[in-house]
Amino acid sequence: ADSKVDPIKSIMKKILSILILQLFLVGLVSSQSASDIRKLKKQYESVLQSQDKLILPSDVMEDDEIDGDLPTKQDLELMQAELEEKEKDEAIQLKHFGYDFFTMRDTLSIWNNLPVPPNYILGPGDEIIISLWGETQLRDNYTIGREGMVYVERVGQLSLTGKSMEQAKKYLEKQFQKVYETLKGSRPSTYMDVSLGQLKSINVTFVGEVKSPGIYPVHPFSTVLTGLIQAGGVDTTGSLRNIQIIRPVTDPQQVDMYAFLLSGETGQANMRLQDNDVIFIPPRSSRIEVVGAVKRPGIYEANRSDNVAAVVDYAGGLRTNAQHTLVVYRKNLGLLNRDAENASDAVYVPYNAANQMKIDNVNRIMAHSAPDYIKSVYIYGQVKNPGIYGFQEGMKILDLIKMVGGLFDETYYQTIYAPRADIIRRDFKSNFPKVIPINLEELKQGNHTQNIELHNWDIILVRKNKNFAKSKQVQITGEVNVPGYYTLTKPKETLQELLSRSGGFTDRAFEDGMHLYRDSIQVALDNYNFSLAHGDSIHVPDHPGVVQVLGEVYNPGYVQYNRGMGLNNYIEAAGGFTLQARKKYITIIYPNGNVRVKDSFIPPRIKEGSIIIVHQEEERLPFDVTEFLKETASIAASFATMYYILKSSSY
Repeated sequence: ADSKVDPIKSIMKKILSILILQLFLVGLVSSQSASDIRKLKKQYESVLQSQDKLILPSDVMEDDEIDGDLPTKQDLELMQAELEEKEKDEAIQLKHFGYDFFTMRDTLSIWNNLPVPPNYILGPGDEIIISLWGETQLRDNYTIGREGMVYVERVGQLSLTGKSMEQAKKYLEKQFQKVYETLKGSRPSTYMDVSLGQLKSINVTFVGEVKSPGIYPVHPFSTVLTGLIQAGGVDTTGSLRNIQIIRPVTDPQQVDMYAFLLSGETGQANMRLQDNDVIFIPPRSSRIEVVGAVKRPGIYEANRSDNVAAVVDYAGGLRTNAQHTLVVYRKNLGLLNRDAENASDAVYVPYNAANQMKIDNVNRIMAHSAPDYIKSVYIYGQVKNPGIYGFQEGMKILDLIKMVGGLFDETYYQTIYAPRADIIRRDFKSNFPKVIPINLEELKQGNHTQNIELHNWDIILVRKNKNFAKSKQVQITGEVNVPGYYTLTKPKETLQELLSRSGGFTDRAFEDGMHLYRDSIQVALDNYNFSLAHGDSIHVPDHPGVVQVLGEVYNPGYVQYNRGMGLNNYIEAAGGFTLQARKKYITIIYPNGNVRVKDSFIPPRIKEGSIIIVHQEEERLPFDVTEFLKETASIAASFATMYYILKSSSY
């Protein structure tokens, strides 16, 4: 028995290995996640190592039925490269939340656009603009020196360091009033204004996990938010939850940027920077991937006080199609090998209980989408609103009929075929569905046995009453007493009956010239006992008084109708035959659509309104005497040869 099992082990080893490789190479594996590929790779390796455990019946297949070799080393390297590429792609697709906000410094003009805060303190390097207007005109710019002073001619040295703009304005007015008397009093004739010109920069040091550490001269009105933008932003290895502002005198202040990025709270983000501040960005304390059916998948940072629900809220919360059970992956700290399959343990947590689960050691949160499974029933046919309707357990046929607008109102009920409607129900035991008949007449009378309970995916068909159809109409115009549209009142209603209903012909009617069209094509009428159909149109013209001659005559056109004239007379009136005319083949089209052809010695009678068409003679090649004699001589020679052969054979 062992001798039979060994070949089968080898066969199964080849089958599994080749199958896995083929799936990988044709791209089926590429649609899976990196973790699935890694698991598939480990399963493949375990197959190669556990061949001694394979025990199968020996008559499954023979070894010569397997065609293919085991994967080579290059194949395994290809699989590993694909795995690494897949993991890299997954990492690229997920963005770190919030960091791209600080990379706008090339497109944001901060220096000239920030407003002056009311508590801004003047200092060395600031430029002030003093303007006087009215009886005295003056406008000058002054830069505060290192000692905090400015010199104004005729006024003297003025100390502005440590003053706000409001304080500086009051101080300057008081000093200028000593020189300019028109500034004084309740009704001065000179007015004064003080504004800021060029501003000094402040030096702020950015250290830690910033993209470009160093000392930066930044705008004096800068906040933590705008300062980080001017410095180039925070690296993704740095924390946005614990940004520290270090000052020589006070304790470090912590800023959590998530409050601003998630809800627009500007309290901490708008903390004003001061000269010689140090902004320290520590490494981020956590890295949590939030993926799946959330509104903003990405990589987030959590504080120790956060819970799983808070991190999901950072990602915008669940989508409407999300399941309300989260898969939380937590690091397995007991494992030394972080590449092992079970480096993270999965825990299923109801979303409404996620606020009770701490975020410690959590590295991934997955929200799965709900299956795209819709419970529906379908109703088609003679119903007011056919289509797809949601299915509810316990739903019956009457419930669905009400939703589609009802069938049993007096008028609409006449349009349906009440003796039978059908429920088409899928049968998992057969390739063909079940058909359940419903008598709508009995259902209308209150027979509850016909009010059948529906199943998911049932299809209901309501047929149309073939006798309740739209009316069939014809149109009659021209020389009748009551022209217009008429509804056919019975099957095979004739033209004669329609003429009677329309009041008969008028005195001007040309009865022989009546035209009847069906599908835009004229019908050649023989008599009035013709059955009409929906869409037919009839036109009764008045007397034309002419006959039209066309074709191979010298003067084609209209000829006055004369009852005593025959075919040849009308042709002569039109100039007679041309040299190309086919005199023995002439077509006459009568006004009612009938056609006659002159192909005998007796010509057809010409009626008023007729059309005479003289056709052209068929083209013939000229008679070639030389060719005729040549062919005759050839035939004669052939006969002579045959005669000689027959005569010789008789001897």
